[in-house]
Amino acid sequence: MEKPRKGKSKGRTPLFEDSFKIAVAREYILGDYSARQVGKKYNLNSDNVFYFVKWYNKHHPDPAPETSSPAELRPSNTPKLEEELALAKLKITALEMLIRNAEREMGVDIVKKPGTKQ
Repeated sequence: MEKPRKGKSKGRTPLFEDSFKIAVAREYILGDYSARQVGKKYNLNSDNVFYFVKWYNKHHPDPAPETSSPAELRPSNTPKLEEELALAKLKITALEMLIRNAEREMGVDIVKKPGTKQ
């Protein structure tokens, strides 16, 4: 959801939706394609892709990875789990886009804002 603007000249209008930035950044972060390939797919240059990744890491930080992960504790079906994780992340992106579109069409805030009282 776009942040509310106070007054007429408070900042520029964003060129890209947040959901689009998330989709591009996640596709690059998954590591299957280079920044140039992802940019070509979405008609962007690689600088835009790197900016989206930087923006994504700033606004959606991943939990800190564990520093000690012995090889014995890693499951043998790691590729399968990584594939399931990638599909789950894509599903989350799709649901975020769906919520954003529903908010825009209905004109109602669906997602709870951080800091609101319960």
